[in-house]
Amino acid sequence: MMLQDKVALVTGTSPNIGGGIAEGLAEAGAAIVAVDARAENAVDCARYVNISGGRASGITADATNEAQVKAAVAGAVEAFGRVDILVNNAVAPHGADRDWTWKIPEEAWDKVFRVNTKGPFLMSSAVIRHLLEHKSQGRIINITSMAGRQGSAQRAAYSASKFALTGLTQSMALELAPYGITVNAVSPGPMETARGASRAARAADSTDGEFVAPPPTTPVGRIGVPDDIARAVVFLAEPAASFITGETINISGGELMF
Repeated sequence: MMLQDKVALVTGTSPNIGGGIAEGLAEAGAAIVAVDARAENAVDCARYVNISGGRASGITADATNEAQVKAAVAGAVEAFGRVDILVNNAVAPHGADRDWTWKIPEEAWDKVFRVNTKGPFLMSSAVIRHLLEHKSQGRIINITSMAGRQGSAQRAAYSASKFALTGLTQSMALELAPYGITVNAVSPGPMETARGASRAARAADSTDGEFVAPPPTTPVGRIGVPDDIARAVVFLAEPAASFITGETINISGGELMF
């Protein structure tokens, strides 16, 4: 219970990685503010934490809308008195951006950057002002991607937005270090999430009428699960990680090693 009496605001709280992060932080003792543009995701995440013995509140807010972001942070303070930990996990859904770079529509490119980069900028800015006002040594943890460390074909918008988030992480880490606030990122590798399952299904051999997931390609011999990401986030949020800032930690089973 290293996070007892702490309050964590988590964005993008679908049942996959975001929900897993919220549950992991709650198990470590933190009160959870689940923020999602989809009301059902925020409510369901908060409900699960509460029935599991934790403390949580769900807030519907679009992380790309500054007014809604400010209202979400104010709602977190109203519910639990403070915010100590911010996890920027909201991510743009797959769409027309998954194409060759020269074929990506401008509006699709803008949407990806609005969610993946502008959202964390707005949410971090609001939480930072709260932390500085209350002289709190908080934690900001951004969820990036292997695509934010190494580009890949037909993912230019997503990859560029996550590279930008890595730069934002490092810049904020430098600015906030004198105040005792750390800023880090976690970079998931192959994950067993709804997205991962969809990719596996498309790549599967269905000649016998049944989908067979391809074997894991990671050196450790398995695909990651949301708990793997949650444990890394909890570690970075704990007091023991106070000397770590500006870092991006790969959680990829060894698939990416730098």
